[in-house]
Amino acid sequence: MSQNHAPGLLAPDAVTTPPAGADLSLHAAFCGMALPMRSTRGPWQRASGTATVSIEPGAEDQALPGGQLLRLGLLHICDTALRTNDPVVPLGDDPAACAALLGIDRKNRDLPEQLQRLLAAKITIAMGDAAEVSVFDARSRPRAGSTAWRPSVRLSTKFLASLRDHVVALDRGVVGALSQSAAALDAYAWIRQSLSREAAGSVVTASWDDLRKQFGTPSQDGEAFRTAFETALRLVFDADRSVAIAVDDDGVSIRQASPDDEEAAPSQPATRVETAVAESPADPPLPAAPTSVVPDALAVTATAPSPAQDISPPAPPAAAPRVVPDAAAIAATAPSPAQQAPEPAPPRYESPDAPEADAITQDSISLPRHLTGLAQVIWLRRGHGEENVLVGVTPGARFDPARLTVLAVEPMVVQVSGGLYEQEFDRVSAWIMMNRDLIDDFWEGGIASFTDLNRRIRKAPSPGWR
Repeated sequence: MSQNHAPGLLAPDAVTTPPAGADLSLHAAFCGMALPMRSTRGPWQRASGTATVSIEPGAEDQALPGGQLLRLGLLHICDTALRTNDPVVPLGDDPAACAALLGIDRKNRDLPEQLQRLLAAKITIAMGDAAEVSVFDARSRPRAGSTAWRPSVRLSTKFLASLRDHVVALDRGVVGALSQSAAALDAYAWIRQSLSREAAGSVVTASWDDLRKQFGTPSQDGEAFRTAFETALRLVFDADRSVAIAVDDDGVSIRQASPDDEEAAPSQPATRVETAVAESPADPPLPAAPTSVVPDALAVTATAPSPAQDISPPAPPAAAPRVVPDAAAIAATAPSPAQQAPEPAPPRYESPDAPEADAITQDSISLPRHLTGLAQVIWLRRGHGEENVLVGVTPGARFDPARLTVLAVEPMVVQVSGGLYEQEFDRVSAWIMMNRDLIDDFWEGGIASFTDLNRRIRKAPSPGWR
């Protein structure tokens, strides 16, 4: 990205979209807060940190711009002005041409009206103690009531100068992947702005209260906001391979992803989530002596660690088991545990961390928490032609049949025996659905090495995501 073009070097009709993968530039004032989500009426203002953004409608009876088109429009305007070093930003000869510049469907029906509201609005920003600055040159604002298409817009010289001083770079590909979600665009811009101000490797943490002030709406309570913001973070998480995101009850932590994050599963962006539970980078290897077999359920076995190694949480009460929401009818018709459970197999165990040999030679394996991102340990085994795919879950590395939960994978994830709290069940179910192909292939004997398993396994969403 270049910001040193002299004015007039590129004629408005000669400006083209930069190559895929190039950065897009946005003013920092638009990155630290959620802009209007919907086209509401009346003036709007929000402050976050040192930045304040105000938007007034172009006329009393006109709504404000909002949603993803507001964000994509501002992004195009800021980026083009910096690339061309020209306050006059082309918008295309018609809505279809403008849609192409914004990277959206050329037939988008909302674009003409949303762009009209954007250009007619009086948008001002203030950074720190600096005076308030208008984004658009007042002389270029359309006259009240005008609906004619405008092929360009002029920025104020003060805003262009402020843009140069407060620019945040966003990845074009990530923006394109998130273009259908205003909330995800806001979350991504916040992440990029926050990390751009910190040294490499630094962790940025924000509390839920602070995030709600920056990105929430008046109608959202704390739980509703957290659910919505976690959904937005999940979209960012899936689209951007360069960030690591952790979510817990205190808030959200972000950092630049390290090479270790990618090594776990290079082809799967979802492996970059970190659990909120503090754990060592890898669970300690288990002793070699096998213990008991799962009775009447999943024929997976393990080795018992010493008491110092056992960090299993307390077993949940018997009343905790539940099935996945809306699956009651399926669960009612599912085979009984006795029908689903295979005959116990001889005690056998292999660890994915074993350095001695890469080949998986036994039928049963356990997946430690640093591989799955779960607070529990997952147990997989070969099915040997059995129809119902089963997965075992224990609260810790020590195998204890009394604390084993067995989940049936088909047709939906259903608890066959044992018990998980609702939130635990949701996270484990989400992990199973993310790794369904892996589970099926191992069940059918299609995975023969730990290298293949480690390459394909995907970590669970961070705690609280649903």
